[in-house]
Amino acid sequence: MYLLNDLEHHVFEIPYQNGYRKIRILSGYASSAFLTHILTRYPKIEIDLIVGMAIKDGIRRWDHEQYTQISTENSRITISYQMEYPAIHTKVYYWYDEHLRTSTAFIGSSNFSWNGFRDQNELLGEVNYSNIEEVFNISQTINCNDPNVEDRINFYNLKTRRAKTETGTQELQLDMEIINENSEETERLTNLEYVDLSLLLANDTEIHERSGLNWGQREGREPNQAYIPVPTPFNRENPEFFPPLEESFTMLTDDEQQLVCKMAQQNRKAIHTTENNSIMGRYFRERLGVPLGERVDVQDVLNYGRTSVRVYKIDSATYFMDFGVGFALTEVW
Repeated sequence: MYLLNDLEHHVFEIPYQNGYRKIRILSGYASSAFLTHILTRYPKIEIDLIVGMAIKDGIRRWDHEQYTQISTENSRITISYQMEYPAIHTKVYYWYDEHLRTSTAFIGSSNFSWNGFRDQNELLGEVNYSNIEEVFNISQTINCNDPNVEDRINFYNLKTRRAKTETGTQELQLDMEIINENSEETERLTNLEYVDLSLLLANDTEIHERSGLNWGQREGREPNQAYIPVPTPFNRENPEFFPPLEESFTMLTDDEQQLVCKMAQQNRKAIHTTENNSIMGRYFRERLGVPLGERVDVQDVLNYGRTSVRVYKIDSATYFMDFGVGFALTEVW
C-alpha cells in the first residue's frame, strides 16, 4: 500500500509501538529539528542516519552543530554524511531488531525532515526485500563528529549585519552563505515574514509575574524556567507562521546561539525550549544581566534597551530571533 498521509504515524509510530527500536535511515536531506522531534516522541529509538546529498549541496551549520551535540550526548544516535560523488538522493527507512528477528522498510520520496513528513505532499511504501543491506553498503561517508569533517563537507552559514538606514532606524540583513573549494555563494534573505513579540506588559510598564520570563518564579518550579509569549490573536490571524503545537523547530539568534524550540500551551501562546524550558530562561537572564534563578524585573528589560524580540521565519523549521541592541559589524552565525 502506498502511504500518502500521516507518514510519521505509519513509518515511526506503528513500528515503535510494535517493539522496534533500531532504525537505519538513508535520506538525501535531513533536518536537526525533525530529528529532535523524533527523539522526543520515541525516547528509546536508536538511529543510524546517513545524509546522502551532503557532498553535493552541503549542510546547514546549525543542523550540523545540533547533530554533533545529539550524537555526542546520545550513544544510540549516529549521523554521517556522504562525502564523495555521486551524491545519494535515496530515501529509505529500515527498522530491524535482533530480538524480534523481523524487519520492515519504507522507501519513497520523503526526506527525514519536516518538509518530508509534514509540509509537502510525499509518498512512501512499505517493502521487504532480502537485499536491504546492499542499500546501506556505503563506504564513502564521514561521521558528523569526525575532526576532518570541515575539510570534506561544505557548510551553509547565516550571515547577519545590523546597519543604520537613512532614517536612523536599525535594519537587520540576513544572508545565507556557502563557501566551497571552487566558489563562494551568498543569498540575500529578503522579504522574510516576521513578528515582534513583547517581553513586557501594559505599554512596557509591567512584566509577567509568574509567566513569560518569570514562569519559574513560583513554588515547586525550577526558577529559570521561561517562555516567549505569543499573542493568541497573532496565531489566529497568521496560523501558518509558527509550526503546529509541540513540533520542534530551530531558533537561531543574533548572538550566534541556537535554541531548539516548540510551540506550547493552549492556542500555541508560548515558545518553549524543547529539551528543558530553563534553557530559555537562562538564555534571557544571561543577555539581560540577571543572575541565574533570579526574578526578571521591568527595569532589567528597560536597562537592556529592548523590550521585544523580532522573530523572522526562514522556513517552516528554521527561525531567526533578533534581540540585539546598537549596531554591529558583519557577523557569521
